[in-house]
Amino acid sequence: MRSLRCSATALAIWEESVSPNHPEIATGLNNLALLLKATKRMGEAEPLMRRQVEIFVKFSRATDRAYPKLEATINNYARLLDAMGHSQEQILADLRGQAPEFFA
Repeated sequence: MRSLRCSATALAIWEESVSPNHPEIATGLNNLALLLKATKRMGEAEPLMRRQVEIFVKFSRATDRAYPKLEATINNYARLLDAMGHSQEQILADLRGQAPEFFA
């Protein structure tokens, strides 16, 4: 429990240093989310993974090309939603809502 609080605090400090939408922040979000998922705390992991997808999608739009980790990030997020009991239709609708250009 303490290590998760430390990780969240470290992430907040890091966000202030670089930018809340920097791709490295997204990697930190992923690591924290995977830890939460591994400890069966799916509800806490979901907003972190969602935010990671949002950051990579924004970066992809800004650079006009898919961020190299975007596909893996989307797959991780979809697997988490599946583990949370979401249907494939719900998962696809969620992803289309976040990044319609990638799920036409």
